[in-house]
Amino acid sequence: MATNYTNTLAGLLVLNDQNLAGIYPNQVLDNAPVVQAATAVPASNGTQHKFIKAAVAAGATFRKINTGATNAASQFTDVTLNCEFLDASFTRDVALAAGFKGGLSNYIQKETGTSLRAAMYAIEQAIFNFDQATQFVGLPYMNDYADTDVGQIVDAGGAGGKSVWILRWAEDGVALVAGNEGRIDMQWVDESPTIVQVIDALGTNVYSAYRVSLGMWLTLQVGSLYDVVRIANLDATSDDLLTDDVISDALAKFPAGHNPNMIVMNRTARKELQQSRTATNPTGAPAPFPMEAFGVPIVVTDALGDSEAEVDTSTTTTTTSSSA
Repeated sequence: MATNYTNTLAGLLVLNDQNLAGIYPNQVLDNAPVVQAATAVPASNGTQHKFIKAAVAAGATFRKINTGATNAASQFTDVTLNCEFLDASFTRDVALAAGFKGGLSNYIQKETGTSLRAAMYAIEQAIFNFDQATQFVGLPYMNDYADTDVGQIVDAGGAGGKSVWILRWAEDGVALVAGNEGRIDMQWVDESPTIVQVIDALGTNVYSAYRVSLGMWLTLQVGSLYDVVRIANLDATSDDLLTDDVISDALAKFPAGHNPNMIVMNRTARKELQQSRTATNPTGAPAPFPMEAFGVPIVVTDALGDSEAEVDTSTTTTTTSSSA
């Protein structure tokens, strides 16, 4: 069955005038399951993205005849995001390329796929982890929205550990934004490849290498505060494990009609959820690995770790910024 890439990053990105999903249908996204399923939109203007975020909903009240009513006007916030450049360029020894049995063109295509695979995983890491800033400078990560408002965090009660994220991916919700209409900038011509001198690990000798410049412009949109909820402080102690009850608490933070469509966790959290279901299984048989919770699909990623700092929900306050 063919994969539907509509409204995803793979469906949007274009490499050398060819859609990425057509050239590398699955390989480059295998390590980035969140990015693979995420909604993606083109930036509104080149490498800058502007959108309107709802701040206050319009009001409506019942009134008696000949009696006036004051209804609150809807309020919106203009948000401007600057895309950041994700560099996936690479350099390979000409001797290594010459030894590839498929020829130079096929070798560069293979290495391009490998570099794009690393780039997709870098996006996934950067979405959830502030310490990935050196890999993807300037990308607003999910904590910019959930960590800055105590109302969007469910405290599992532990001392740090790991987090689970519940997201609403949509064109007006959480979305990856691709600059320049999703174009991947690549500088490589088979007939006249770029060859550069590279200093080796000893720092004294040089060798010739092919150089491929490869990169794209991206940022992250969160349409409103109620598109992201974080379950924090799951530290794996007996009272601070992931269960359906904790997920239920997090889902309760989404307004009616504004339903999430992804629960993101790592393998450890999935194991905890599976074992909690096993414990309540009347047959005593082990529960299968969870694929969903309360109808919301679960996506497992290696981009979430097990050693996060503790989130102090008693002192976290709302902040605003150009990326919020």
